[in-house]
Amino acid sequence: MFKRKIIALLATALMAITVVVAFTACETVTPLAEGEYISVSVAVIGSDGEVILEIERDYDTNRVLDILIANNDKLEIPETQLDSGFITTIAGITAVWGEAGNQWWWQFDINGTMAPVGVRDARVSNGDKITFTLTAGG
Repeated sequence: MFKRKIIALLATALMAITVVVAFTACETVTPLAEGEYISVSVAVIGSDGEVILEIERDYDTNRVLDILIANNDKLEIPETQLDSGFITTIAGITAVWGEAGNQWWWQFDINGTMAPVGVRDARVSNGDKITFTLTAGG
């Protein structure tokens, strides 16, 4: 009985530490100071690995959602998706979440690593690369 209580207590403590670390890791990049600019690239990759679109320019923001909005004349993300932060259509290509075996989504990476948060909360640094890759699974 005592052993079970210790295991439960340790599991709870480990879960609490994991949550704290996850939230801390998401906020490692702070907003830019007024007048500060960073250079960031945005790439859209098809399911076949082909580069559909690549944009590199300077921004006065490091919030990914704001970077997408600044490039929406090329990215063509529907306004409702920008408002919600849940992106399913980029450059006229809609990822469809269908039945098993027919599931598609836009994989969102920063510097080749899957982002730990969505586009509303993600921030980038100077020189970073944001990539959206059409991905199939199921």
